[in-house]
Amino acid sequence: MRIHRGWCVVLFLAVFGVTAPGADISGRWRAQFETHYTRDQAPREVGETTFTFQQNGEELTGTVSGTAMSESLIREGKVSGDKISFVVIRRFGGRERKMTYSGTLAGSEIKFETAIDGIGRGVRMIAKKVP
Repeated sequence: MRIHRGWCVVLFLAVFGVTAPGADISGRWRAQFETHYTRDQAPREVGETTFTFQQNGEELTGTVSGTAMSESLIREGKVSGDKISFVVIRRFGGRERKMTYSGTLAGSEIKFETAIDGIGRGVRMIAKKVP
């Protein structure tokens, strides 16, 4: 019984799976965000966050700094296709808390949502690469 080479390739891809490599997000990115909403949903504070990413395959390292926070190291960083996630440790109310960033790369922007352990959802922001 003779198997055609094309079917062997299809079988190999189906068994082992192949994903297209994502874009390398290494470099500096900057985002502005609004927070501390009033009862009428008007923002009271605008902040800025700067991300410095180093990507090695799916591993993501670097730092996050901003208006309301000193520089923090990225932990548990991962890039998978267009999905980005990482954690930083921040101090809130005198306690250290884990702040999780989840983002989606869309062209030249990363749309992030944050969540803070023990507090809940944080802010949404769109980061753009700094030239």
